[in-house]
Amino acid sequence: MNIKDYDREIQTLNSEMMLARSSMSSSYIGICNRFVRAAKRLDDNSLVGYAYYYLADAYYLLSTDYRKFNMNLLKAIEYLQMEGDAEHLARCYNLLGIDSLNHGNYELAIDFFLKGIKYCEDLPDSGVPGFMFFNIGHVYYRFGDVKTALSYIRSAYKHIRKNRKESLYYRNILYCHCFEADCYIRLGKPDSVRKCLEAMDKLANYQEFNEEYLLGLPILDTKMRAYYYLGDEKRFEYYFKMLNGLIKDRKFSLDDMVDVYNTARFYLEIGKEKEAIKVAHITEQELDDLNIANLRLNHAKLRCEIYERVNDPEARTRALEDFYRYTLEFEKEKMVNYKFFAAMRTKLSNVEKENDKLMRQAETDQLTGLGNRYSLNRYAETAFEKACEKGHYLAVEILDVDDFKHFNDRYGHQVGDMCLKQISKAIIDICEHSKGIHAFRYGGDEFIIIYESMSDKKVLDYAVKLRERIGNIALESEMADEGITISISQGIRNSVPKETTKLWDYMYAADNALYQVKESRKGEIALIHNAVISQKSLDEVKHS
Repeated sequence: MNIKDYDREIQTLNSEMMLARSSMSSSYIGICNRFVRAAKRLDDNSLVGYAYYYLADAYYLLSTDYRKFNMNLLKAIEYLQMEGDAEHLARCYNLLGIDSLNHGNYELAIDFFLKGIKYCEDLPDSGVPGFMFFNIGHVYYRFGDVKTALSYIRSAYKHIRKNRKESLYYRNILYCHCFEADCYIRLGKPDSVRKCLEAMDKLANYQEFNEEYLLGLPILDTKMRAYYYLGDEKRFEYYFKMLNGLIKDRKFSLDDMVDVYNTARFYLEIGKEKEAIKVAHITEQELDDLNIANLRLNHAKLRCEIYERVNDPEARTRALEDFYRYTLEFEKEKMVNYKFFAAMRTKLSNVEKENDKLMRQAETDQLTGLGNRYSLNRYAETAFEKACEKGHYLAVEILDVDDFKHFNDRYGHQVGDMCLKQISKAIIDICEHSKGIHAFRYGGDEFIIIYESMSDKKVLDYAVKLRERIGNIALESEMADEGITISISQGIRNSVPKETTKLWDYMYAADNALYQVKESRKGEIALIHNAVISQKSLDEVKHS
């Protein structure tokens, strides 16, 4: 889905939405709701799924309204599955994983993250896998495997950097540096902690960077603990006061709740018990709205630790009673949520299989198993954009069977169909041996092959190899005393696409090259470079 394909209203709404998202504005939820209504008016399922995803994202980032977050996320997945939007489905699975973490279902969370990463396999330039790697790293960090956590955060950083157009790009990079700093504190590496702090501060030099990111709870918490670890008392006190003010004003989201608990635990470690108690009181009030047993259980555990430290037996007894009660609730909720998520995963898997089946049917030529014209157009659009962006060569070949009409008339349509099937097998075999080659049946006895990032020599080598394999095919017919041999003619254009170049331009040139072969060199290959066919360009044709 490309927002630029929509009218001005949708493009304007999308720009407003991304701006609100990048600035973490309180208007983000309202704009997303307007976007959902606009998408529904257009009756565009792809756009509706996109809008619901960002509405769920808005509740995740700015609110503690878990019910609305969950409801909108499920709606997004339903529409996105229907339309096959891999990137935003991956984003949904990332949020499902986070939701599972909040409910204490760590195994299920990892499963959702890995599922999201799988959706990105055909999106090599997407930064989305970085989100999942980041969250998997947090799971390892929670369980004390800091070195593995660090390896995942490095992978996250590498992937996130692939897409600077992501509206939260700088925020995500900032969080990567934060997480690294946390790991290095645990690993006892002060020099590495300093480098992380410097990297965080340098981000503020970028014009697109929103300095309000530096005022978020995870950033303030990391800087406070880092400067305490490095012995910088002045800076520690500065971030300590800022963080306390933010928590007091309840300026944190559902996603920050575990970080707030860890802040309270840090206060206990450094002897600031009063501040830890205040944090416990504030978060207890927030939990009344959430009703998530896992967060309640962890809160009760935090209170047990606090009142054990300050030697308040009465308060500790109440905390222990709550801990017991919430443990029972958590076990019940965990099973309910596990069943819910497992059932949803099964449902989504079944929908995905059905969608894949329908998509293959819609995009596959039934006779040959190759992609059809629809599939060709969809694939070519991406291939041309990528080749143009990177300045790589792209070749389009048109091949057809020599004298195929005569072939059909003489041997019958059954043998003709068998001929096309055998040619397709030879083409598929060539494609399977190179990720840069993709083939489609254009119609009748015409086939289109696209070669990515290949020199003339390499393209011609593959084309010759294909011609030889097809030439070795022997078909049998009652109408022929001996095996029937097949020959093909091939026309190719290979060049670096310009921004305005389309598939049609290449096919026009390749078809002209094929025509020249048909006129005088049947069974041969002609490769041309130019879109405009002239005598000069024809004189420069490479034949094989």
